[in-house]
Amino acid sequence: MSEAMQQTFGLIRRPWGVFYVKKKATGVQKSLKTSDKVEAVRLLVAMNEATRQPAMNLSLARVYLRHSDPPVSTRTWQHVMAEIIKTKSGENQVR
Repeated sequence: MSEAMQQTFGLIRRPWGVFYVKKKATGVQKSLKTSDKVEAVRLLVAMNEATRQPAMNLSLARVYLRHSDPPVSTRTWQHVMAEIIKTKSGENQVR
């Protein structure tokens, strides 16, 4: 396997069934919080792709965000502040 094709992360399944990713260079492990193998592999592929193509991450994030929340590109800070005020009560809401 060429240098560019080597995967940064590997997949580990604990005896209790939960999948973890392990960074091959450092040995650091992180739970994927799933026991579903298909989901774990999908997350592993996404993590490895993110390390291979970091410039694509921002573009993909924007696509996912626009798809999940279409008006996101038209919102202003005024809208954000109005929504935050709705979550406050009493003195904090007045301020």
